[in-house]
Amino acid sequence: MRKLILLLILLLTVSGVWIVFGTQGPESGWAKALYLTHIWGGLFFVVVFPMYVWDHVSANRAWLRVAAWVTVSGAGQLTSGVLLIVSGIVLLLYGAQAWQGLRDLHHWLTYLLVGLLAVHFLSPKRPGG
Repeated sequence: MRKLILLLILLLTVSGVWIVFGTQGPESGWAKALYLTHIWGGLFFVVVFPMYVWDHVSANRAWLRVAAWVTVSGAGQLTSGVLLIVSGIVLLLYGAQAWQGLRDLHHWLTYLLVGLLAVHFLSPKRPGG
């Protein structure tokens, strides 16, 4: 399931950045396909992310008591993932009428999630290591 989450994060990051920086508007056919890819990928993420988090935290419960980069980055990923889901649902429901600050938050949380994912991956996985 880890590979699925990583692929979804990659898909959503690339499509989201492309939506923000690469499209001229939602009128073109490619832009519509990109928006739909991002929306469907996000809806799938809403289902898979909580299941993965539950399984991963259950399997690594000992880390919750250890002050380490792997714990801090994991908690940050959980927080940013939940905020991405909530802000994404609001953006899906209200679209262009959504508050600009919420769109900016959704955009920047993506970079935070990817950065924390890198820290989590590179952190030592032994308690005290």
